[in-house]
Amino acid sequence: MINKLRRNRKHVFIDWSLVEAGGGNSWSAGTDPWLMPFGVELRTFAPVVHPDPILIPETAWEGHLISSWSTIFEDGGLFKLYYEGYHHPDARLGKDIGKQVSQVCYAESTDGINWVRPELGIIPFDGDTNTNIVFKGIESIGIGPHGSTVIKDPNGSDEERYKMIFGTVNEEKRTRHLRGATSPDGLHWTPVPEPLIYHACDTQSVLAWDEDEGFYRIYTRGYRNQSELTDGRQVWPERRTIDHSRSKDFRSWPKPMPCLVSEPTDPPSWDLYSSSYVRWPGAQDAHLMFPNLFRRDTEQMETSLAVSRDGNLWHRPIRDALIPAGLPGSDTHGGNITGQGLIQSKPGEWTQLIQPRKVTHIEPFYNKNSNWRGGLWRATIREDGYMAVETEARGEFWTVTFEFEGRKLTTNSWTHFGGWVRIGLTDEDGNPIEGYGLEDCDRISGDTMWETVSWKGRPDLSAFEGKPIRLHFEMVRARIYAFRFEGSA
Repeated sequence: MINKLRRNRKHVFIDWSLVEAGGGNSWSAGTDPWLMPFGVELRTFAPVVHPDPILIPETAWEGHLISSWSTIFEDGGLFKLYYEGYHHPDARLGKDIGKQVSQVCYAESTDGINWVRPELGIIPFDGDTNTNIVFKGIESIGIGPHGSTVIKDPNGSDEERYKMIFGTVNEEKRTRHLRGATSPDGLHWTPVPEPLIYHACDTQSVLAWDEDEGFYRIYTRGYRNQSELTDGRQVWPERRTIDHSRSKDFRSWPKPMPCLVSEPTDPPSWDLYSSSYVRWPGAQDAHLMFPNLFRRDTEQMETSLAVSRDGNLWHRPIRDALIPAGLPGSDTHGGNITGQGLIQSKPGEWTQLIQPRKVTHIEPFYNKNSNWRGGLWRATIREDGYMAVETEARGEFWTVTFEFEGRKLTTNSWTHFGGWVRIGLTDEDGNPIEGYGLEDCDRISGDTMWETVSWKGRPDLSAFEGKPIRLHFEMVRARIYAFRFEGSA
């Protein structure tokens, strides 16, 4: 089957599926190996966590804690942030957690760095009407939101343009239900009367609309007893997992099933905590997660990385943490938890929110004298920068055969001083297309973001649109993050 590469969609290297595996042996003696990649590897890269917080507790309704559970997205040229503020110390103790001590708050920004709490006047707190609180859960039964996520739903009606999911607590003080709420403007919310899913989860659950597939997704935390079977197979017993459900109806969901579990070689003390799922922005067939590795032995949280081609089957490209905990005694020795969402804060740069933790996971619940109050920090990375094909010296590979839409080829790449990239076009058998081979390609060097590839000054590829071709990459001290075919129909 020949792959179809869609117009203006990025193609990223989260695995080797875009790369021809080649053949080392030949039926003809003395023939070179056929299209074998060499000298290249898949690498992962961590974002930079900036030292200054963007949001710390400043108001009475968030005075005891700003949680890591947050959602960030761009909406009509404005960056929007939904976060959970806790106003009662019982939120940090191991008892009475069922009290309504939390609320979803709203902030906004034009640059992703400087955030404003607007005085909305929607939900008062202790007589103060000038708050940025937008949702207090289900007040009739005294349940505040926990682990909430907000989306702007292009599939929703005007009355339900924005949607939220959040965990709730039953009389046994454990989160047992995932519930929903809807809003026409993202500020005034109406809870959905019945739970969406009867599923235990006490961390952030993620809601997403999959435009390509035409259904909603929920990623939530799971936990299996030793005797429980899932689809006829036993997942890791007594371990936390990342579970997944999908539905075309926001109010009706099947039981979530595991989509990411501990690796067979992970230590028994490691669990997977929150998922922090997001579709890879602008990409075809690429999904991202930043699940937390929870270390039971040290009570530390660390952000890891997981990737998927379809949002259903996931793997972790590296075993260890993407963003590790700090050294003992440091302000990050408790680790970190990543919030939900990615924004393009400026051309070529992505921003996500993270909470570096001075305390370990359990400390706030038992140390009543802890003065840690949480907050949110920025973590930035170059566009598509989480994974790349890299060579430290010289490397070469061919793509699988595909047909593309578009008029020109552009790349997101980086090279060391003196390094370069060349890309040739070949037929299905790997034979160079005349005038578009490696020797014809103008070298790409330096730190480039969507530079147009040309062959002796000619960038136009319209003659090859819809025809089966391969790309032949030659790299010297370089990284290739992504490529795409651009141009109108």
